[in-house]
Amino acid sequence: MRIRNTIRREIRQLLPTIVAVTASALIVPGAMAADADEATVEGVVVTATKDGYKAKSTTSSTKLPLSLRETPQSVTVITRQRMDDFNLTSVANVLEQTTGVTVQENDSNRVNFTSRGFAITNFQMDGVPTTYSSGNSTMSDTLIYDRVEVIRGATGLVTGSGDPSATVNLIRKQPTPTFTGSFAVTAGSWSLGRVEADVSGPILAAGKVRARLVAGFQDKASHIDFYEEKKAVIYGVLEADVTDSTLVRIGYDYQQVTPRGTTWGTAPLYYRDGTPTSLPRSYNVAARWSTWDRDTGNLFGVIEQKLPGDWTLRAAVNRRDSTSTALLYYGYGGYPDRITGGGLAVADYYNVYEERETGFDVYASGPLELFGRKHELVFGVNGYDRDGTTINTAITSRPYPMVIPDFRNWDGRIAEPVRVNYGTPQQVLHTTETGIYGALRLNPTDKLKIIAGARRSEWETKTDRYDLKGVYTSTSNAYSEDRLTPYLGVIYDITSQISAYASYSDLFKPQSNKDKNNEQLRPVVGSNYEGGLKGEFLDGKLYAALVGFYVQQDNLAELDPTVPDGFLLPDGGSAYRPVSGAVTRGAEFEVTGELNAHWRVSAGYTYAYTENAAGLRINTLNPRNIVRIYSTYDLQGALQGLTIGGGLNWQSEIYTAATIPISNTATIRSNVSQDSYVLANLMARYKINDHVNLALNVDNLFDEKYYRRVGFYNGGYFGEPRRVTVSVRAAF
Repeated sequence: MRIRNTIRREIRQLLPTIVAVTASALIVPGAMAADADEATVEGVVVTATKDGYKAKSTTSSTKLPLSLRETPQSVTVITRQRMDDFNLTSVANVLEQTTGVTVQENDSNRVNFTSRGFAITNFQMDGVPTTYSSGNSTMSDTLIYDRVEVIRGATGLVTGSGDPSATVNLIRKQPTPTFTGSFAVTAGSWSLGRVEADVSGPILAAGKVRARLVAGFQDKASHIDFYEEKKAVIYGVLEADVTDSTLVRIGYDYQQVTPRGTTWGTAPLYYRDGTPTSLPRSYNVAARWSTWDRDTGNLFGVIEQKLPGDWTLRAAVNRRDSTSTALLYYGYGGYPDRITGGGLAVADYYNVYEERETGFDVYASGPLELFGRKHELVFGVNGYDRDGTTINTAITSRPYPMVIPDFRNWDGRIAEPVRVNYGTPQQVLHTTETGIYGALRLNPTDKLKIIAGARRSEWETKTDRYDLKGVYTSTSNAYSEDRLTPYLGVIYDITSQISAYASYSDLFKPQSNKDKNNEQLRPVVGSNYEGGLKGEFLDGKLYAALVGFYVQQDNLAELDPTVPDGFLLPDGGSAYRPVSGAVTRGAEFEVTGELNAHWRVSAGYTYAYTENAAGLRINTLNPRNIVRIYSTYDLQGALQGLTIGGGLNWQSEIYTAATIPISNTATIRSNVSQDSYVLANLMARYKINDHVNLALNVDNLFDEKYYRRVGFYNGGYFGEPRRVTVSVRAAF
């Protein structure tokens, strides 16, 4: 607690300091101009090329600047060029193409990400810890990001608590030393319209002060009946060389998503008599006014200080304020009658949720001389302080029936309910985590590297409850935990191109799941082992990795099969039970980079299998096998200026237990599944001149019909049909 309180006092003062120092830079510029060809951002060092950016090193795993080959974990970097090539306009789109990551949708607004069989809960913004909440978060548009970096496996050294799945580091665009800009217009299936603008360059004092402004707007309908969505994003950042050795950056980004016709659940898989429904993918039994509005603003600041002896000090802070407002009406429950189309029960919901979070990361890194050899050391502190507030609201009058007479004739036209927002907190979930970490990279020989480190984490949570007037009434679910997380990684260069590595990390994750007695489960604990081969070929332009991993966990939560069907806890949640002795085994293969000056490739395969102590498979909604293959090629000769490419996403079967009818009066508990499927994508880009490109993208080329998720509300959520987009991008 003493550590946390001291750090909090320092962090509260950090944002005003950054603002003041940045303002002074406008008057007293230094001489630390950015190199014209190279820029440093949290997570990677990047070098500009005609085809985008090439990752040279990553710090996301250990905070040490290491190449992908030198990093003793699995790493995937999705570059800005790849986002543009395949029209990856959302974080979900990016993760769909990332090796070993699965994207599942519960409905039109709730998206979950998993890796190696576990939920991805650790996110970062420029290396600063933050959170993603399915349904409530808005970090979806990639327009403001330079790249997305995904570290798979346990990252407890720099993130503290979390699953052995992955950490996603979203790296924002930064100002450029020369004046550049771009403008893009996109049109596509289901009335998609999108515009983007990005302008960057020096603004004062011969390049000592630089700025960047990014903005975009998107309006689209959907393959889902009467669903539509508007999205706006704006981002501004100011960067200044305060002295020869001091760089300061301050910025703000804001994203807003406004959907209508929002679904809240899934399509039924069976009629009441037990026959399959085979519904169209346009199925929607929401009200046209049904919505889940979300907006998020991030105010951030960074100070980078060069120190004597090639050391660097970096301090970063991010203040996030987000609000989500849900007003939902959806026929989610029961099973429709095959003859009449009636029988679907309706749920409605009105909720306002606000989240305030301050995240920070401060660390120093540099070389160290020991026993006549140079080594690297990093030490720092990071964490977050988060308040999630549920506002007192109520639906006071319902001018509609709570059952849908015939879903086949449903057009979504129904009166809105009468509702009230009291503007006072109903409950506030406080969560804080602070950790002190350090790592030493030893270089005993030119071929052998050893990374040893540890993190001491303090985690605390509680829920404060209030009455309608906002007066405090009680506190529940108070819990705290201190944990030491050791980390060890070893890399050995077998040849000049190939290295072998192994790494170990403890696991620790507090969880909010409760058992059937409404008691919170103990934290998940365990161990993560990983090892394999990494290589760099073709003068370092092509990277490849072959990885094996083993995870052991105790207290892993799974749905409690002993509770009656439909049983809910007092807060409306499901009952879980802890599973001890859960084991995950798996392997990955990945290759990414350039085969030659015109041919780029990214391909990966992942196998992951999780079983409990009894040897039974769990986490069955995560596919056992995943394949991702993407490539682009620049044609030459008479077709010079044309780039073509494509990709394949394949995953094996997923399944879970659900309650399904076998007759008009009886149901059973049985598995529902989605068979393995493959999705094909195509792209083509034509360079009209040095400044203008015309691009075509086709997703789900063969119009595969499949479920992205099965079992949620005993139903399924359809994947998107074939989608075509055309865009024009002009750069200067």
